[in-house]
Amino acid sequence: MYATYQTFEDADRHAYSLSGWDQQYDQVGEGSFRSSVKQVVTEAVQVFQEGANVRMVQRGQLPPGRASFGLMLGGAAPFSFQGVKVDESALILGGGGKEFVLHSPPEMSLVGVAIDLALLGTVADLEGFDLEPEVLAQQVLSIPSAARARAGRRIVAAVEAALAQPASFDAPAQKQFAHDVTGCIVDLLAFHVPNREDRLTYACRADIVRRSHELLLAQPEQPLSIMDLCMSLRVSRRTIQNSFQSVAQMNPVAYLRAVRLAHVRRLLTSTAQRDVSVREAALRWGFSNLGHFASDYKSHFGELPSQTPRAR
Repeated sequence: MYATYQTFEDADRHAYSLSGWDQQYDQVGEGSFRSSVKQVVTEAVQVFQEGANVRMVQRGQLPPGRASFGLMLGGAAPFSFQGVKVDESALILGGGGKEFVLHSPPEMSLVGVAIDLALLGTVADLEGFDLEPEVLAQQVLSIPSAARARAGRRIVAAVEAALAQPASFDAPAQKQFAHDVTGCIVDLLAFHVPNREDRLTYACRADIVRRSHELLLAQPEQPLSIMDLCMSLRVSRRTIQNSFQSVAQMNPVAYLRAVRLAHVRRLLTSTAQRDVSVREAALRWGFSNLGHFASDYKSHFGELPSQTPRAR
């Protein structure tokens, strides 16, 4: 993993700082050059947030073996990519190894993302979308500006978090970072691809809830994330969420937490304090933070776990 924040007074040094990119930045606007690059690189995903004060033209080749994307965060005028006008309602995309030309305006700010094609396909599949080649072959996609802004904020926040604590950015954290960033991009691509969710019956959704419940019971000490459910059941995050909302009228996180709380209470009422402590009961059902557990327990049952009647 590579994470860095750099500032520059030369366009060439700025361009060379971007790992894996074969490109050249030419300053075409007048004035003293000032720029910055925040960059996080993992095995499967590279993200950079760059800004510069003067107009530039960027030319080169996109990283091979990856799909590359660009989100405009700001600028004194629209951008131009491959001869197409790019504003806040657009997503730039390009295939690996392709040549590109990007004209960036003064006071520009953008987020660039390069994603391993296998990871992009996996996350799109988990989200329930079919990424057709013709979608990825396009160079600029129109997207709602609010969705673009939301995705940009999420990606920037992920980069800031990685830069703030690089020492704790271990392999699981890097994997989560890659999935989170890729999920943001897939959410934007979803405006241009069909959603498989429409083909699900109520019975299928009920079965997804049932199987999720059984997965929880099979490993009670390890709380399941939405991504865990997606990977185990081979369905999308949207399918998981819509299934729980349709069948249980609540989101999956709340449902699974409620089931674990119910099992803790059952364990408490069926055992004596000397045999099973509140802490042990909580840990058996995946509650490692006892403060949060006690708060959730009281909110759910109207009493603290220490107030629950125990067996004698």
